[in-house]
Amino acid sequence: MERFVEMNKDNNNKFTKIICNINKVEKELGFKISENQKVIEYSPLALKYLKNISKKIYHKKGCLLIIDYGYLDNLMKDTMMSIRKHKYANVLNTFGNSDITYKLNFKILEKITKNLKLKCQAITSQRNFLLSLGIQQRAEILSKNLPFSKKADIYYRLKRLIDKDQMGNLFKVMLITNKNIDFKTGFEID
Repeated sequence: MERFVEMNKDNNNKFTKIICNINKVEKELGFKISENQKVIEYSPLALKYLKNISKKIYHKKGCLLIIDYGYLDNLMKDTMMSIRKHKYANVLNTFGNSDITYKLNFKILEKITKNLKLKCQAITSQRNFLLSLGIQQRAEILSKNLPFSKKADIYYRLKRLIDKDQMGNLFKVMLITNKNIDFKTGFEID
């Protein structure tokens, strides 16, 4: 079943389900996404973009660095959410006035990458990626001659980016390249 929002004049929006042809979805993806899954959550638009980008990577030997909030489980989850004014909101109550998003399943993205004949160099947390690139040392250099208030601001922002309870583990980083490229900068800590 595919989930849609049914809207009415009184703003009593509700979810409705419509039968989906999973074989068509799996043909488009190139693998059986439904295998051992109770929920399937992916973006057809993201798949379209990834296919276009993959052609450039394949022929031009480029790469794609993805940084987004997500998870690394093989089992997909229902993570759809609505964000309004930097806070979680009810999807149906704020429909049209909030951002609707979901957490990216990086394991599914890795399968799509392989199917597109590309190489997933690595997947790691934002914390590990930034630490590997030397973000702490950079913060020390930037704050060396600054007054305490500016120094504190830099370290507050650094903590937000790398703390395990903030963005550090919530965000993941994935590097996709041509199969002939071997690149590990930023992924050494794992």
